Amino acid sequence: MSHQSMKITAIAVANQKGGEGKTTTAINLAYGLARRKHMTLLVDLDPQANTTGIFAHPDQLEKSLYDVFVGRARLSEILLQTPDPMLKVAPARISLAEFEALHNNVDAPFVMRDAIQTLSGFEFIVMDSPPSLALLTINALAAATHVIIPTQPEKFSIDGMKALQATINSIKNRINPNLQILGALITQMKSKTVLTKTILPVISQFFPVFDQTVSDGVAVGESHLARKSIYEYAPDSKQAKEYTDFITEMLRELKK
Repeated sequence: MSHQSMKITAIAVANQKGGEGKTTTAINLAYGLARRKHMTLLVDLDPQANTTGIFAHPDQLEKSLYDVFVGRARLSEILLQTPDPMLKVAPARISLAEFEALHNNVDAPFVMRDAIQTLSGFEFIVMDSPPSLALLTINALAAATHVIIPTQPEKFSIDGMKALQATINSIKNRINPNLQILGALITQMKSKTVLTKTILPVISQFFPVFDQTVSDGVAVGESHLARKSIYEYAPDSKQAKEYTDFITEMLRELKK
């Protein structure tokens, strides 16, 4: 492993529940880092390919992460250039789900980690993982140096938090002892009062929680439909500022 690849900060954006803001967070985190002139790779590990869909039509891709996972391509061969010169994407297609179904050999959890180690030139890798705790999420956590957990304040479940905490702990113990939890990011937030009185005390039993939250608002959903990041779609929106402030806080945490 070269010294260059050791400096990569690889962030898994993970939560086994759907609808928590994982894809939105992964896209805007990657874009936000690129805007700050950090060479960034956004990896779509979700077979639904929503992240990929922002940049390309998954059905029209010649190669995708599936090819990397089955050993038909190197990671560097499938990367897409985005409009931002500092940001590339490793795209997914629905076929990625087949890998999860077919491959349960001893190396299966390490495909992403091994693939990342062949890359050079990136400072950050942001991995969007699927809404499950199965093999593709385990690949993200095994490859990551850090994990961020987007969570909605309304309908999060304590059982889900416990399961995610148990998965992260078992990966730390067995596979990736250096994995660090950066924290939970509260997304789609409607009111500060509800948050501080009821939600924060519960989530913080399991994970540290970022001070910065991302509020509920139409701009985020509309940006997806427009196939853009929040920075391109609504640069002056409240959410664009919130994601910017979240990235500032995250970079501060990473320096500690």
